[in-house]
Amino acid sequence: MTEGLTSPLFPLNINVLPGALLPLQIFEPRYIDMVRKCLSNSEGFCIVLAKQGYDDKTGLPSHHNIATYVEIVDFDQLDNGLLGITVRGKDKIKVQEKWKEDDDLLVGKVLKIEELDEDLSKEPKYSDMWNMVEEITNHPEIKKLELDLDTTSSSSVCYILASVLPIQPIEKQTILELDSSREKLDYLKGIIKKLGG
Repeated sequence: MTEGLTSPLFPLNINVLPGALLPLQIFEPRYIDMVRKCLSNSEGFCIVLAKQGYDDKTGLPSHHNIATYVEIVDFDQLDNGLLGITVRGKDKIKVQEKWKEDDDLLVGKVLKIEELDEDLSKEPKYSDMWNMVEEITNHPEIKKLELDLDTTSSSSVCYILASVLPIQPIEKQTILELDSSREKLDYLKGIIKKLGG
């Protein structure tokens, strides 16, 4: 993804983290067209976590500006007649500006954010996180998901754990927005403790 890419923005009340998968049902014409264009051009789009209300400056739907660029990895017609797609999170991005197209599709200029990543797998403080991600991703049902996990990347371990654990979208958003992998892991450890892990 190049600097200053123009990409469709898809505001949702759920989000997806890099490396993880998210199944979606598409029914609005503007999003069906968006999916068709993305597939024909081998391009992705950005899933942004929606906020309540509208931006004061633009009057457009309000959402978090740190988001995830996703690629469509599967699609089919569902039994209910809707279009079903599965997307995989690829990159952390920042929405720099946005506007509406004629069909009401939200589009933005987005910038890929390079993660400040490091391998913290050998630090005793975080060994339980690596044990947990290994245990979870070796489960037969999770293996079927083919999650994009890199165990040498602390961000990847954190993103995948946060994706499979029962945590709230705003908590996932916080993990996405934190800059360093150490901050991400510390935050997620706190959530796991609350969950009783």
